[in-house]
Order: sequence, then structure tokens, then C-alpha cells
Amino acid sequence: MDKQLFQKSKKIESITFIFDAIAIIAYIVLFLMFFNLLQLPDLDPISGSMDLDNLEFLNPTYQFLGSTFDKWQMNSVISILAIFLIVTFPMLFINVKKNKTRTIYEVDSYAVGSKFVQAMINLLTLNFVGAGLRIYNTFVLIKFVKGYTPKQFFKSIIPAIKAKIAERKTKKVKVDESTLDEYALSLKRSISRQTTVGVIRLLSTYLFLVLMALIIIIPFYWMILTSLKTFTESVSMNPKFFLSISRWNWVNYKVVLTELNFGLYIKNTVIVAIFSTIGTIVTTVFAAYAFARIEFKGRELLFSILIMTMMIPGELYIITNFITVSRNGLGWVGMPTGENQYFLAMIIPFMTSISYIFFLRQNFKQIPESLYKAARVDGCSDFKYLTRVMVPIASPTIFTITILNVFSSWNAYIWPRIITGVGDPEAKNYWLISNALRDSAFVQDSGRVMYNLQIAASALVTVPLLIVFFMFRKYIMNGIGRSGTKG
Repeated sequence: MDKQLFQKSKKIESITFIFDAIAIIAYIVLFLMFFNLLQLPDLDPISGSMDLDNLEFLNPTYQFLGSTFDKWQMNSVISILAIFLIVTFPMLFINVKKNKTRTIYEVDSYAVGSKFVQAMINLLTLNFVGAGLRIYNTFVLIKFVKGYTPKQFFKSIIPAIKAKIAERKTKKVKVDESTLDEYALSLKRSISRQTTVGVIRLLSTYLFLVLMALIIIIPFYWMILTSLKTFTESVSMNPKFFLSISRWNWVNYKVVLTELNFGLYIKNTVIVAIFSTIGTIVTTVFAAYAFARIEFKGRELLFSILIMTMMIPGELYIITNFITVSRNGLGWVGMPTGENQYFLAMIIPFMTSISYIFFLRQNFKQIPESLYKAARVDGCSDFKYLTRVMVPIASPTIFTITILNVFSSWNAYIWPRIITGVGDPEAKNYWLISNALRDSAFVQDSGRVMYNLQIAASALVTVPLLIVFFMFRKYIMNGIGRSGTKG
């Protein structure tokens, strides 16, 4: 019976995931629809650019499905949808993972309470079907844990509360120390002292952790908050630490993505990150396998030379790399307008990494040699052994290398800036997001630096990396830990 209830709970949760995913898709679609409706300043007929000095004074009205929204209502709707996404997407991601790995022995009263809290979150985020399914699943888990039907559960609430109150009153009854002998009295005082020390130690630990968390979180919170402020609020001498959701100016992000072309720069960065990462993974896997398993003359000497190059700062390679890809070399940059291959120049030179080869080689070295010899005896080729044995075993490290290389490509500045700074007027269209953040014109003709827009652009650079890190931090740490130093 218990196993049937457990399986029933897992099936209900699996069905709930479908409605959670549908709700998230609906939030995204609505967010993009409302975000697209946001009105931008008119173009200046002389300069052809937007008058961003008056951005905060715009007060348009919007029509959506027969309803009229003013500026503040539009900000509120978009903010609520953003909050819904921030809450529901991680919850879906975590729940799917837990539902796959949860065993019958892990279901307890805490799991029941957690399921009820999730149902209330679904209710607050207007996912009524998901809320109903989770409430029903809560009662299934209550029957699994306590053996109560819904009717019995509600009847047991008041007696349980009374019992808890009576228990607390019993604990508060003071013992008359005059009735205790010397040994019992010393034992009681010793236990009391140890309890007090334990509580103080625990409070101190958590206070320190909370303080460190605040030191780390507050700058990111301030960045997001400033990116949603008006220019006047962002330069105020008495800045506000909190803003109501109606004051969150999402139009700042639309200006950054459209007027300042950050949408194009994000696309360029994604292209470079994807192709450079694919090239890095391919070269890293083959090189690491060759240095770990294939016996050839000079293997250790060659690997030692490669390791020694890690001590040379990467900036020293820039001149030789630029000469290689420039007009006098491969001709990818420095050519007449329209003949430059900026993507090739930004991707090809960085399709390998000695440090990643070292990490993966160490991981490959930990795989028993007997597996390789047995595979060779069975007629398995090196390539088949690599793809069917080595890569699956080392997949955590390979996954970590992938994520770290994406981070590196996303944050790249010096090399893309040099490549796109060769004097070609079209080079600006190939900027990566880090270059755009440094070189975009956030200064208006009036001399005003649009700090709120600059911080919004910084958020576009930072937030995606944070999301990826928090989603895959376990795999990143696991991959780094598995690289080891054995061999």
C-alpha cells in the first residue's frame, strides 16, 4: 500500500510539472508581449538617435486586449511576470531533479510541508491547476506518512496543537534545585551550560554566514535595482534601497537592447561562445586522450612543454596571434571593408586550452589501464574506446570545461577589442557584449552619463552567467574535483 501511494504521488507530481512548464511558457510569452509594447522616445530628426535625456518623463498609455494601462501599471504587470519567472522556473528545475532521484525512504513530514508550500506558491503565481494537483498530492503524502485520510487529518489538527502546547508547558516547569543532590545538580548545570554554548556557537556561525551572504548579495541587488531606476533616481544623493514594482522602469532594458544594439552584441557573443566551445571540447578531448593513453615517442616531453606554456601570460600571445590573423597572415582582419572575417579571427585562435587539456588528462589517467587493455584485446579501436568508455566516464569534467569555456568567451574583452578595432567602420557590428559595455555611448550630447542604462547593460552581461552558474554549480564543482592530480 505504501509503495502504491509513493508511486501515485510521483505520477501526480509528473503531471504537475506539465502545468508548471505551461505556466512558465505563458509567463515568458506575456512578459515579451508587454515588454515589446513599451514605448521609446522619438528619434531626433537631426542626429537620428533617441532623446534619452527625456526618457524618464515619458508617460504613455498602452492598449492590451481592450484594457488600458498607464506607465506605472505597465511596470507593475511586467515586474509581476518577472517575479513569477524568478520563483517558478527554479522551483520546476529543482522539483524535476528531486522527483527523479527521490526514494520511498526520503518522504517524511518535511516533504509533506514542502509540497503544501509549493501549492501555495502555485496559487500565488496564478497556476491554479498546479496548485490543485499539489494540494491533492499533499493529502496523498499525508496518508503515506501518517496514515490519515483528509477527514482524519483535519480532525487531528486541534488535538495536535493542544498536545504541542501541553508539551511546551511541561518543558517550562522549573525543577526545584533544592530537591536535587549534588551530583544531579552539577549534571543539570553542566547540561545547561553545554546547551547555552551550543546555541551561542550555532547563532554565531549562522550570523557570520548571513553577514557574508549579504556582503556578496547586496552589490548584485544594487545593480539590478539601479538598472530599473530612472536617471534622476540613479544619481540621487539619497538613493532608495527599495522601489515599489510600479517604479521598476523596464524601458531601460528595451533601450539598451534596441537603441544601444545590445541584442546584436549578445547574439555575437553567443555565436563566438558556442563555436569556440565546440572547438575547445574537440581539441581538448583528443589531446587529453593522446597524452593519457596513446604511447608515442616524446609524449612526456611534449606534454611538459605544453604545461610550461601555462606560465606565460596570455597577453604575450596577442601580438603573434594578431599577426597570424591579420592582412599579412591569414587575412581575416585588416582587409578592405567587407572582406574581414571577424568571427573566424575571434574563434579559431582560441579553440584549445592547455589548462583544460591538463584537467581532462588527469581525469583520463584515473580510469584503470585494464579497461583500455581489455578493449584493445577485444578489437576496439582507440576512437571507439574514447567515445564509448572514456568520454562517458569523464563527462562531469567535460561538462565543467564546457561551462567554464562559455564563461571565458562571454567575458572576453582584450582579443575581441583588438580584432574589431582595426579601423573598419563595420567592425562595431561584430562587438562582443563586454566590448559594447565598455565602448557604447552612454554619454548624451548634453554631457549626461546615463548610469541607469549603463548598469542595465552590466546586468545583461552578469545575470546570464549567474543563472548558468547556479543551475550547474554542482556539476562544475564535481568536474573540478574529479580532475584530481593522480597519474
